[in-house]
Amino acid sequence: MLTKLKINNYALIDSLEISFNKGMTSITGETGAGKSIILGGLSMVLGSRVDNSKIINKDKKCFVEASFDLTEMYLKNYFVKNDLDYDDTTIIRREVNQNGKSRAFINDTPVKLDQLSELTNNLIDVHSQFNNLDILDSNFIFLILDSLSKNQDKIKEYSRNFKLLKVLEKELNDKKILRDKLNSDLDYNKFLHDEFNDLEINNINQEELQDKIKEADDLDQIKDVLSITMGHLDSGEVGVLNKLQDISRNLNKLSNSSERINLLCKRIQSIIQELNIISSDIELILSDIDNNEENIDDLRSMQDKIYSLQNKHRVNTIEELLRIKNDIEFKISTQNDIDNDVLKIEKSISSLILNLKAEALKIHNKRRSVINDFEKLMNKNLIELGMEKSNVKIELSETEIIQKNGISIGKLLFRSNKGSRYCELKDIASGGEISRIMLSVKTILSKYTKLASIIFDEIDTGISGSVSSKVGELMKFMAQNMQVIVITHIAQVASKGNFHFKVFKREHNDKVITDIKLLSDKERVNEIAEMLSGDRSNKSANELASELLN
Repeated sequence: MLTKLKINNYALIDSLEISFNKGMTSITGETGAGKSIILGGLSMVLGSRVDNSKIINKDKKCFVEASFDLTEMYLKNYFVKNDLDYDDTTIIRREVNQNGKSRAFINDTPVKLDQLSELTNNLIDVHSQFNNLDILDSNFIFLILDSLSKNQDKIKEYSRNFKLLKVLEKELNDKKILRDKLNSDLDYNKFLHDEFNDLEINNINQEELQDKIKEADDLDQIKDVLSITMGHLDSGEVGVLNKLQDISRNLNKLSNSSERINLLCKRIQSIIQELNIISSDIELILSDIDNNEENIDDLRSMQDKIYSLQNKHRVNTIEELLRIKNDIEFKISTQNDIDNDVLKIEKSISSLILNLKAEALKIHNKRRSVINDFEKLMNKNLIELGMEKSNVKIELSETEIIQKNGISIGKLLFRSNKGSRYCELKDIASGGEISRIMLSVKTILSKYTKLASIIFDEIDTGISGSVSSKVGELMKFMAQNMQVIVITHIAQVASKGNFHFKVFKREHNDKVITDIKLLSDKERVNEIAEMLSGDRSNKSANELASELLN
């Protein structure tokens, strides 16, 4: 439960500290005194958005600190999961520095806002008159039924699987879009791939191909020159090689006589070896030319195809063409792979849907099983709240399509008079009726949830007379199971509190600030009397105030 609240430099609050106890606490004060400011500060520390316009003094830090007693809350798993220090008295703090940046802390450890909200959602429920509209939302019906039927764990598991289903459905849709695109390009990609395969481009050396074609252009002249060269080298006794061999033999005879002659002999031998190699290369070239002469048209055709592909794909080298070919092959193979992927995802979705439908049916049946109990409790509470002729019931049906909340479709029906037709609550209930119905729901939920504290912010607006006293009694009844803090303008409700705070404005250092004080028994009489008549000195009002408090 909430044990202490500190607020510094927030709106009209300079510095404020409130201690809370078990039971029901009433908070009253004139309109504009600052009750909503206190609630705004509390909402900030619970994880709501920071409104920087509320921080009037920009020269110093704003902070709100709330202390909670977690002794009976069984929240240690949360602290372990988030790697936080656990303490039975846990302190939550929210700071806003002079630059407008906020930070959150749990037991002095910095945390993210979603971590903070996860904890505070299990600690306290702040309910204002605007939250009464929640009951008009069909999802709120499921919250009620799931709380009563203890469906929460099943709902969490169902929600996880439902989110997984949505992820798989998106993945399947993306795969199908990709498959359709690949299908539209498949024939063209296969055509491009055949063009590459016709060339056997992996085995082509473009430079060698260009050299062979250049040779072919001057083929006759090359053959003539090479043949003459071969003749000069190897032509019988007059050939260069034959002459050099004679010179080498003669010099070799004198090689032992002179080292310089020996060196000349070796140099000539080296020249002879090189000329022999040249002669062999010439023979090889002539043989290659003779063998390829009939294929020159094919070589030119191959070169034309290469140039055509390079122009088509706007590249300059064989290596770039190979990369394009590999990319086309990948797209074709991906087409085959993606069909398998689609089948696998479709199979997973089908299996998951079957599982979700089975789980949703269990959840639906448990919801249905508690409707009768809920209706009895609700209608009993409505009688106590002065709505003796009114009735509430829940209409629950199934849908074939699984939804976020399962397969249930729920409507909260209401009739204000016996014998009249049931209609949806949102269509016929007045604001005062909705307030009382919501209070009745909260009373029932307080028995089934582990929530330690609830704050009602003027939820009793629109309620007056004897009904106000019954509303207060119902809140006091709730306070037997949880801490109840009520911000109210109604004397009958305020009088039911075990403790009573008054919010007021006062001047301090030439400025108006909001303050709060715990009222003594005598001060409570005066406050209740003033709420009843507007005049705390009114004798009749004081007598009635004393009667209400007693």
